Amino acid sequence: MSYEVIARKWRPRDFDEVIGQAHVTTPLRNAIRTDRVPHAILLTGPRGTGKTTLARIVARCLNCEKGPTDTPCGECDPCREIAAGSSTDVQEIDAASRTGVDDVRELIEAIRYAPSPGKYKIFVVDEVHMLSKAAFNALLKTLEEPPPRSLFLFATTNPESIPFTVVSRCQRYDLRRIAAAEIFEQLARIAKSEKVEISEKSLLAIAREGDGSMRDAQTLLDQVIAYGGAKVEDDVVADVLDLIDHNLLLTIASACVDGDAQAALEATARAGASGIEAKRLGSNLLQLLRNLVVLHIAPDANELIEASAEEIAELREIAQRSEPLRLRRMFRALVQEQEDLAWAPQPFAVLEMAVVRLATLPAGDDVASLLTRLDALEQKLRDGRPVGGGGGASAGGTPQRSERGDASARSGAKHAAPEPAATGPVAPTTPQAAAPKPEPAASTAAAADDDAPPEVVFDRLRSFAGELHSGLLIPLEGGQITERGPDRITIAVPTAFSAKRLNHKRNQLEHACTQFFGRTLRVEIETANSGEATAAARAEDSEAVRALRQQTLNHPAIRTALDVLGGEIVEIRPVETSV
Repeated sequence: MSYEVIARKWRPRDFDEVIGQAHVTTPLRNAIRTDRVPHAILLTGPRGTGKTTLARIVARCLNCEKGPTDTPCGECDPCREIAAGSSTDVQEIDAASRTGVDDVRELIEAIRYAPSPGKYKIFVVDEVHMLSKAAFNALLKTLEEPPPRSLFLFATTNPESIPFTVVSRCQRYDLRRIAAAEIFEQLARIAKSEKVEISEKSLLAIAREGDGSMRDAQTLLDQVIAYGGAKVEDDVVADVLDLIDHNLLLTIASACVDGDAQAALEATARAGASGIEAKRLGSNLLQLLRNLVVLHIAPDANELIEASAEEIAELREIAQRSEPLRLRRMFRALVQEQEDLAWAPQPFAVLEMAVVRLATLPAGDDVASLLTRLDALEQKLRDGRPVGGGGGASAGGTPQRSERGDASARSGAKHAAPEPAATGPVAPTTPQAAAPKPEPAASTAAAADDDAPPEVVFDRLRSFAGELHSGLLIPLEGGQITERGPDRITIAVPTAFSAKRLNHKRNQLEHACTQFFGRTLRVEIETANSGEATAAARAEDSEAVRALRQQTLNHPAIRTALDVLGGEIVEIRPVETSV
């Protein structure tokens, strides 16, 4: 066949034509100019970024009749023979098919002969990581001390598989993925030279699908030209590349930003009806949300977005309709849903519910402001004061007591010791100043009774600690006192989860123990039967997590916060710091 594909026809023939790899071409050119070419060069990087091409260019530069030069003529016999792969002084070896020791021995034998008629004996070994361990070992000595005017050029996409003893004998150059903008510019030049009419939108889509590989992008361009001819329409490119309609993605994102769950769900359904995979649609939507966040934070940073000017303008308009915090929460929520798509029996149903969740996600306030408001709500609940919008007061205006306040009152009656009547004058109270809420009093007689069974003392301690700090009640469940000293107490709990929770609340627990026993105590937490990760312990951990979730959902502060702030509970997880 006489036709030459675009990827071969437009293969760079000198350093000036190499795109996106200036960090590699510059030192190689300087090495050739100053006669400091090493005897072994390792070129690594993703597919289609120019590794083998650069190896051939270096071979041309060294064996050109005008060389060594960093600008080979491309017209002399050595240049043409190297380009055609017929040069006797430049041998290309495919390590994927020649992996054994015998193949390396042939290479070692061939390198002993002086170059003729060229100036350098050059061996280009492609996919060098495919060589066997024995083959690498056989190459080490020759690689370290090769004959004069000989050069090894290794190319690989997997440098981690090459022994370090080989890598250390080479100068390594890592090629990068080529930016979509640079691929787009090269595709535009190719299309103009080939006299093909194709829109910038389609060229940019092809460049993005290339994923940093110039060869892949050129192959895709060849494919759409074969399909559409001299004039390639946008819908042809979309069909060939199986692209997701950008307008459909914008419709889904716009509906999610505007909180229109129905419109978002209908657009997602249309995408599913066209045969688009759920994972791919979710991935594209994730990239679009990322672009919205970027454009909201940096509206003029167009270079951070791989899109046309028209698409960027549309994205910028959508981004300005929401705040960055909500967009970031939408991005994070979709990331979490994406992880479930691979294992879901109905992936598209999971994606549809994820889109509904994005559309109904409430606007988020500043974290510091939100925490301040929650603290204020919790303080009102402690004091029994009415909370606006949460139903904290009765119809008659009398403040209702919270469940926590009722429990404190009941336990106070249970544990409080009789106090002597006051003999001094009583300070008058004012309507503006509410009396401070008393802490529950410890039963000092029971705490000091050394004859009381440890389980009785622990039960009283747990009740007392739960009244002081409600978050201690669940983690202490099923625990026991294993050791008591004058300044230290050791508490063992049945699960590692409970021990972790108590360690995070150590300050509160030590405060409760100090109040209960009437002296300063240091608390040590341990897990009962530590070292035995039994199924029962794991079941207790799960039960503790479920109990903690239920306690959180029933907490009056949480319920009031949901009413006042108009929020929803998306996820409940243990707090990793002391409260």
